[in-house]
Amino acid sequence: MRTRIGALVLAVAAGLAGCNTAPAEECASQQLPVINAQGAEYRCTASEDCPRSSGVPLCVSDTGNLEACVRCIETRCYTVTPEAC
Repeated sequence: MRTRIGALVLAVAAGLAGCNTAPAEECASQQLPVINAQGAEYRCTASEDCPRSSGVPLCVSDTGNLEACVRCIETRCYTVTPEAC
């Protein structure tokens, strides 16, 4: 009986060890500069200054964005795209 319980505990522990998925805020994101028609980067002082299409929101937090959004980083506009973990 002890052998079966020990084997069950080891199997459960091994199964849980494989479930090491990172939370969304720890996933990497890709930041691409927003470029105008002449090939120059858009400048900004706040995210609201950045041009964006109607379907793209402003980034509301520094981490955990689940969809692409636009953000002002160091006076330049960037499209931030989350990557799957």
